[in-house]
Amino acid sequence: MFSYATFTEAKGAAHEHEKMIFIDFYAEWCGPCKAMENTVFTKAEVGVMFNEDFVNFKIDTEVEEGKKLVRHYGVQEFPTYLFVNTEGEIVHKVIGFQSVRNLLAEANKAKRKFEDFVPIRSLDSVYEKGNDNVEFLYEYLKRKSYEEGSQPKVLAKYLEVVPESEFQTEKVLSLISDNVSSVSSKGFHILAKSLSKFMKLTESQQKYVLKGISNAKKFTFREAVENRDDELFDVLIDAVHGTSYSMQAAFAEERQFRYDYAKLTRNFKHFKLIAQEEATQIMGKSLEDFEEHTKSTIEAFKVTAKEKGISESSGRYQMMLAGLENGASKAASFQLNDFARGYYEMASDEIDFKNAITWSAFAIKLDETPANWETYAFLLKKVGRTRDAKKAMKQAIKIAKKENLETVTLKQAFKNIK
Repeated sequence: MFSYATFTEAKGAAHEHEKMIFIDFYAEWCGPCKAMENTVFTKAEVGVMFNEDFVNFKIDTEVEEGKKLVRHYGVQEFPTYLFVNTEGEIVHKVIGFQSVRNLLAEANKAKRKFEDFVPIRSLDSVYEKGNDNVEFLYEYLKRKSYEEGSQPKVLAKYLEVVPESEFQTEKVLSLISDNVSSVSSKGFHILAKSLSKFMKLTESQQKYVLKGISNAKKFTFREAVENRDDELFDVLIDAVHGTSYSMQAAFAEERQFRYDYAKLTRNFKHFKLIAQEEATQIMGKSLEDFEEHTKSTIEAFKVTAKEKGISESSGRYQMMLAGLENGASKAASFQLNDFARGYYEMASDEIDFKNAITWSAFAIKLDETPANWETYAFLLKKVGRTRDAKKAMKQAIKIAKKENLETVTLKQAFKNIK
């Protein structure tokens, strides 16, 4: 039944015989996949129909071509069966184990759909000629985004012609959610406006609104990073504050965006805003404060674990407990070191370096790690304290050896301190 080694071969045969391609996405570890192989695809009636009506292609999702096709078609469950045209466009999709009767029924559905199926190329031609019929644009946008991903330009055109009274319908919100790509777009403003009526929306409508807002922010952030566009980033932050459910949530989201933006673009202005505020908060705590926080966190975890029936002897319990026992001091140390390292890499003012040295020293006090000592050494070198920098780097190497960590990089850094 499955006669082709590659998808290219299958498409070639489909073109030659003018048939759809039936693709079986399977995995060796997938029980339902094996059950289909042993009890369904072996049936004579299945073989007769599929060999007569389709070009049949089976792909292991663990091999390279399988992985590419999984990404291309967005396959998330196994087994997944696709009926596609000669260009590889999805005509019909089936997920999970199917009885012989169900599989044959699904194949007949695919054949009926194929009779009226219009290839994307044909739809592209109609769209490019300026067709602005609202129903055509709706179907075109659904197909186009399904096959090729987000289509913000087509969405913008669709929103120009769809009646405003339909903006909050599930039909329109779902399209916006899948295709919105900017917080400056009309689609995003429709989603943001929907928040004022959020509790009156259905669960599906709410899901589309939140998903669309999140997508628009992510796409905008990505564009701002790629273009090093501070103005666009500021627009994003305004959008964050305009769509968050509380001031606390807005500032938390802003903090994360600023931090990620600074790290990715090497923008010290944004990094400093976050680092100064949070480092000051950490530096204002005592060792006893961190110990108390760790203790209370562990106690809260134990209570929750007991309520959920997680056994103290289970691996899951022990793993989670071990993570908590690393302690608030270790987490704070890691954060301070990250701030200090960012200053080392991005700052240019000696006052900034001295502040970072203070943070770095406190990070070491909280947790002596090779990484913390290395950052401290680099910062000392920045302000001309070469002898102290060498001592710090020696300490980094010493701790790394003690913990059986790699020391080659540290030793090379030590040599570079002159």
